[in-house]
Amino acid sequence: MQVEDQTCLYLPMPYMEPITLASGASYFASPIMATEAAVNALRAGETFYGPTEGTPALRQAICDKYKQQGQDVQPEQVLITPGSKQALFNLFSVLLRQGDEVVIPMPSWFGFHELMKYSCGTLVPLQTKPENAYQLTPEMLRQSLNENSRILLLTNPGNPTGKIYTKEELEALLQVTNQYPNLYIISDEIYDHITYGQPFTSLLSCVGAEKENIILVNGFSKSFAMSGWRIGYILGPEELIKKCINFQGSTMSGISVFVQEAAEATMQQRDEALELMQTILAQNRQLMADTLDAIPGVNYYLPDGAYYFFPDLSAYLNRKTLQGNTLATSTDLANHLQQNYNLAIAPGENFGAPGYARLSFAVEPEKLQEALKRLQKALAEFKKA
Repeated sequence: MQVEDQTCLYLPMPYMEPITLASGASYFASPIMATEAAVNALRAGETFYGPTEGTPALRQAICDKYKQQGQDVQPEQVLITPGSKQALFNLFSVLLRQGDEVVIPMPSWFGFHELMKYSCGTLVPLQTKPENAYQLTPEMLRQSLNENSRILLLTNPGNPTGKIYTKEELEALLQVTNQYPNLYIISDEIYDHITYGQPFTSLLSCVGAEKENIILVNGFSKSFAMSGWRIGYILGPEELIKKCINFQGSTMSGISVFVQEAAEATMQQRDEALELMQTILAQNRQLMADTLDAIPGVNYYLPDGAYYFFPDLSAYLNRKTLQGNTLATSTDLANHLQQNYNLAIAPGENFGAPGYARLSFAVEPEKLQEALKRLQKALAEFKKA
């Protein structure tokens, strides 16, 4: 008796190139002026230890940026750090004491929570909502602050939400925070040059920011596609900067001089460095918005800045997949997409928002189109299942 060939029933899934929408880094090449400046510095033998506080030229270039926006800042108020994450760790290490509280609007970047594991303070989350444009209101803030509040940590533009705080919103918050003399406000402005029409306002330019408790954290990783260069900076009160310089000098020391020369060249020619990237990101943002609009049950806040969408995918949870599995969380959904569609997304649980997911659109346009097709296909198959 002839046995029927059934191998066709067990063919593996067709190969799909891995695509990630989960990364916090963009796909763009670093600005040409950064690369050329670094190469020239290396050829000139600038491979020695850099000054802990940063080169005078880079500190001045950063001051010039803010002076063009109307803020009078001096190089002594700037510390160059090995990335903005290290900038935050410097500040947490210098400022926080046992029992201190760090107030953070949620959803927020998961890195803040990781840094807090190695700091003295306690994280106090303030939940904001997409239907209110993720606004942190003065009333919410007033109810959370107390004598133990040491840091209010804002991210503007937001990660993962893409919210930009307006000047009016920031000044309303400052009216509350200025009632607490021991409270510092750290504004993480790492995405300040990535915006889509709505103007960005640095906290330093607001009415009420004249007190010696305003600190900016920024860097070159996001706006300038220089994530691998590991260079950021703190801008704050001179006495606090001195303490951070002492701490950094005892731990990480200074940044390589050739890296600082690359950052200086980028800062001086930032409009040229930003032009192409901003155009592509705006087009990618529209593509992702159109795709999410076409998926039933998916709601999202249209990002004002940064390069992420943070859609609510909870309508597709607690359903069975074609493989017979039930996905209870956005982490389950992320694992499902990874295993069956070779597509990576960042689950909302990482950001304090179960049921949501962060999707980056800072990827090659062709890959983004393919990734969104896979997402649509995966969610459509829940109905079939």
